[in-house]
This record gives sequence, structure tokens and C-alpha cells, in this order.
Amino acid sequence: MTISEGNMRQLRLHFEGTATHTHTLPASALVQALSHFQRVVHLLAMAEEGREVQQRARVTRDIERRFPVMCRPPEEGGYAQPVEIGDTSHQLFDEQSVEVIARKTCQTLDAVNSGESKILAQIVPDTFYRRSILSELDAMQPVRHSGVVISIEDFRQKKILDGGTAQERIKHLLAPQSSEISPADLGYVTGTLIEMKFNERRLSLKLLESNRSLTATYGEDFELVLLAHPRELIQVHGNIVWNEDGSPHSISDVDKVLEIDESLIEILFVELDGAVLKPKVALSSSVSYDRDTLLYEANGPFDILLNSVTRPDLEAQLYEELAMLWSEYAKVEPGTLTRDAQQLRQELLDSFEEESSAS
Repeated sequence: MTISEGNMRQLRLHFEGTATHTHTLPASALVQALSHFQRVVHLLAMAEEGREVQQRARVTRDIERRFPVMCRPPEEGGYAQPVEIGDTSHQLFDEQSVEVIARKTCQTLDAVNSGESKILAQIVPDTFYRRSILSELDAMQPVRHSGVVISIEDFRQKKILDGGTAQERIKHLLAPQSSEISPADLGYVTGTLIEMKFNERRLSLKLLESNRSLTATYGEDFELVLLAHPRELIQVHGNIVWNEDGSPHSISDVDKVLEIDESLIEILFVELDGAVLKPKVALSSSVSYDRDTLLYEANGPFDILLNSVTRPDLEAQLYEELAMLWSEYAKVEPGTLTRDAQQLRQELLDSFEEESSAS
């Protein structure tokens, strides 16, 4: 890794994308990024001090005092928020320990950016802390197609985490590494959370399809998600052991927990090759979760009907379908289309405007 020497405590959260061209940013995106980045710094500090992970990883007041992320005046460039690790104005500021955590933060970001799992494991040996840090970095990013990505830059404004590729890198680093887990064993189960045993990191689900109880082991990085949805339907992804009748018996190596979300999908920026589509009018897709087939269904504009196992995959399919419709109908000469296709073309042109993604 090549980390620039200098004041490693000074970093910059750089919000880029179509939605930042006016150098403004929704407050929710800024709060989301800062809170999750602060959590990354706290986790690295706890890992460095060897805190036992058998306990739930709450941040101590000592860690909060010694390793805050301090905001400096924002800058242009899309929208850029300079930050500094450590509060130099505090009378008990410990420059040496803060420098250690700042350096480890930069090294961690660089390893994630390059997708180097072995180097990342050397920097953060403990699996729980490593996965928790990756999850927090993933949660920093705004939702896809929001028109915003977040890169993290060093004091020289050199990217050490590229927001454009961060989520794919993190997905790869979070993927199970064990050769004993075959893709055929990996999958989702849907059920209601009925019990959590924190000391054992074990949960019980009441399965939607059978009303049977199923046990699952999980990492602490999922505790907040689980606690936020007690008695609600969730999807759990991991290594499934099956009964002889084909029903799931247990699930281990949980690497993803998703809530069942049937809210509307608000269509934002549709990404094309070198361009984006901006809606001229409010566009959305209804979403439902079929309790029998265990599939999400979307009923979108332009008669789009889709289904998928998870909501993120459903949203990805919807944006891919919109990009395909634009390419195959809006971008062709109307004389080559049937009457129905010409009507669809006009509806697309009335609904979107195309802009260069570099504009």
C-alpha cells in the first residue's frame, strides 16, 4: 500500500455525482456519512486497544472522548466535507494515540479500495471488527441511483476510498471465504425474529412459509439491524442446512440481514453509459412481498412488471429496465417503431431528460 505521509488525521469526505453539481447536499446524506465514518474510527480504536468482542461493542466514553471525528468548514468540488480525527482543543488530547488510529484508518481505507483481503486482515486481524468496519463503510454510501457517491480523500485530496467502486469492493470482501461453503448452500430465509441470545450470537426465526422455528448464528455487526426490527419480517442470508423435505433446518455464517420493505421505489437518477436520466416528473414503482412465493414484486411506470428475491435486486432490475427502454425506444428514430412503440417512446421523452454524467 502507498499511503501519503503527512497529517493523516486530516481527511475529506467528497460527495460526488449529478445531485451535487450545485454544491448542495441533503442533510440526511451528510449525517449518514459522518455517523458511519465516526463508527469506523471508534471500531478501529477499540480493535487497537484489544477490547473483548464477547461483549456487545458499545463505544466507551473514553473512546468517544479520545477519537472524535471533527468537522471543518465544507468546500466545493461537488460537496466536500473536511474532517479531522481527534479534538486538539481538548485538554487531554493524546496526539500519539490519535496518530496511530488515524494511520490505521487510512491504511484500512486503502486496503478496502484495492480489495486486498489479506492486507485488510493484517491491519484488522479480528473478524468481528473487520466485518463491522466494512459494514459501516458500506452504510456510509447513499442509496444507489440517488445521484451521490462518497469518496474519502487524504490531506492531499487523493482518493483512498473511491465511492464509485466502494460498494462492490466491500461486497467482495464480505463474501464468505470458506471453501467449505458451496454456492448451492447459500440463500435467503424469511421469517419473524422471535429470540436473540447475545452471548451466543444466535437468533431464532419463525419461518414465514412453514411457521417452524429456525436457529441462525450471526456476527455482532448485525445486532443493530436485528434489534431495530423485533417481531417484524426479515430476510436472513447465509449457509443453509436443509431438512429431508427440502425445508430449511438451520442457517449459519449469516452475512446479510434485510428488512421486508414494501414502500414505494422513488425513481431518481437512471445511469447510462456516460450519461444519466433525470426524471422531469415524479416517478415511482409500487412494491409488494408475496408471502406465498417469497418474492418481491414491482409494478412500475411504462407497464414494467418485475419480481426478485430481495428488494435491492428488485430496484437494480427496475433501473436496468428503464435504461434498456431508453436505449431501445427513446434513442431510435420513431419511423422505425410500431404505433405502440412510438407512444412508449414519447412517454419516455416526456418523463426523462438525458444529461452527460460529467456535466
